[in-house]
Amino acid sequence: MTRDELLARLQSIEWSDIEFKEAAWAAPRDALETVSAFANTAGGHLVFGVRQANGTFTITGVTDADKVQNDFLGWVRDTNKISVLLPIDGKVHALAEGTVLAFYVPEAQRNEKPVYLDRNPRKAHIRRGGRDDTCTGDELLRFIRDASSTRYDAEPLDVDTSRCFDEATVRWYRARFAASNPGIDATVSDEAFLREWGFLIEQGGVLRPTRAAILVLGSGEYVRQVLPRMAADVQLYRNTSAEYDSAVRWADRLTVEDNLIKAWQAIVEFYFRHSERPFAVDSATLRRDDDPPDYISFRESAINLLIHQDFGDTTRVPVIRFFRDQTEFFNPGDAFASREQLLDPGDKEVRNPSIVNAFRRIGLSDQGGTGVRAIFDGWRRLGYLPPEIENHKAEKSFRLRLRKEKLITEAQLLAQASLGAHLSAQEADVFAYLTRKGQIDLTDVKALTGLSGADARQLVQRLTVQALLVAQGETGSLFGLAEHLRARFLPVAPGQTNENQQVIDAGVAPEGTAQATEQAGFGQPQLVQSLVQLSAIQWQIVAFADVPRSITELIGHTGHKQRAFFKRQHLEPLLAGGILQMTVPDKPTSPAQRYVLTDAGVQLKLLHEQQQAAP
Repeated sequence: MTRDELLARLQSIEWSDIEFKEAAWAAPRDALETVSAFANTAGGHLVFGVRQANGTFTITGVTDADKVQNDFLGWVRDTNKISVLLPIDGKVHALAEGTVLAFYVPEAQRNEKPVYLDRNPRKAHIRRGGRDDTCTGDELLRFIRDASSTRYDAEPLDVDTSRCFDEATVRWYRARFAASNPGIDATVSDEAFLREWGFLIEQGGVLRPTRAAILVLGSGEYVRQVLPRMAADVQLYRNTSAEYDSAVRWADRLTVEDNLIKAWQAIVEFYFRHSERPFAVDSATLRRDDDPPDYISFRESAINLLIHQDFGDTTRVPVIRFFRDQTEFFNPGDAFASREQLLDPGDKEVRNPSIVNAFRRIGLSDQGGTGVRAIFDGWRRLGYLPPEIENHKAEKSFRLRLRKEKLITEAQLLAQASLGAHLSAQEADVFAYLTRKGQIDLTDVKALTGLSGADARQLVQRLTVQALLVAQGETGSLFGLAEHLRARFLPVAPGQTNENQQVIDAGVAPEGTAQATEQAGFGQPQLVQSLVQLSAIQWQIVAFADVPRSITELIGHTGHKQRAFFKRQHLEPLLAGGILQMTVPDKPTSPAQRYVLTDAGVQLKLLHEQQQAAP
């Protein structure tokens, strides 16, 4: 943590990744509870020399910094005090108000959790908000299951192998397996097949099914013995996610208490029953294609929910909620990989490797860790904001939201056009995200574009050269909207103004042309008329000027009579906003002058036509 970052955090509220303690004369004993909590959750900074009072933080300083630091580092290296040796580093910041010690506590490895104190696992903590909470019994069991070298789904079960499998599911699975694995002998007996592929294992001279075998292929009664809760709860709501609370009743619901193959089939049937299915025919194969546009992202998300849940957690149920504006997936059990790792190709460590492999063999699970990438790729092709991932280390849960909100809007195209910069489609997506959030990191860039880490960094460098964003922090992976653009593009609360933007009542200026005097472009600011939205007349111009048009043609097309007023009120704002361009820019009054859409204008026209055609 740099000095500037420390000072910035002192101005904010204490939260999940930072803890301030006074520690004027000695390292506080409860600091180890914070170490346990950070190590069991997602890591964080522990800062000595700061007092909290009435919601504010005041630097009081550490009197004997060497002693406090040495005592604290001695504690965290004593396995009698804390169960795991953590690589904790400290930094000393000599400030005017006093000396401050900042320690970074990393997240422990999966097999090291729970990290506990005084050789007592019941003294394990997790970070929840700004608190260090003692783990409950259920939370401890979740850590222990995930830390085990023997995966939970691979454990053999002492049940009757002649009755525990669902025959119809086994037949379906084997048919799908044969189609996905040509050349493998499909005539062997069910027992030989199940043994060959790890569903049955020999233990003490007796064949026993694994827990994965029951969960994937088992008959209902045996599945419910192994998993005494629903495998999935699917709910459909007629309202938006913002209108949801516990009192809102679903319009349709599916609860599944059967094996995972049947769960998958039931979820897909529910999805197709409630989805819009456009009719289309592939011109090459003449095959009918009526899959909903979001099917790939939904499919991968639903399979992810089924196969990666914590099946030992009987207190929480996986839930899929369909809203008008988004679909949400909740899973008990966090992902072992980080969000950044999930977006990278390559196999990842998973909670249920036997179940994952069982689905992978029949083409229902990603190859090489590409499932989350497929979710993001499918959503990106639809033009939506990237899916939202919450991998909650303290709660040990995983949430995924597929929001049906377009990344690029007409207002953003107008804003980008006025920059005067030539942005590629991927650069435009990143800039649009920046104008919404104000900040972006390399993982966000990869999510928005599908690029690799190296290519994502090159894209960010190109935007930096164009003075559209700037690096923030010491990691080199966080970036913010350039300062001279923040007032112009970042949202302003209703009724407020910033130094470069006027408030426009209802967003409409005279004759329906919403315009504001703002700073434009990049580099040295200058005042121009910048479009906020187009008037009806300007939309007519955009629709008509896909080929070069004279001003006389444009006036005639829109039905205007006054040439000077038309040019000043409607035409010039489109030119200044980068939507139209002159064919003879060096001679504005040339008799041969024509007006035609820029590349940004073409994009704006296409987007407007798509929105007009949408139901």
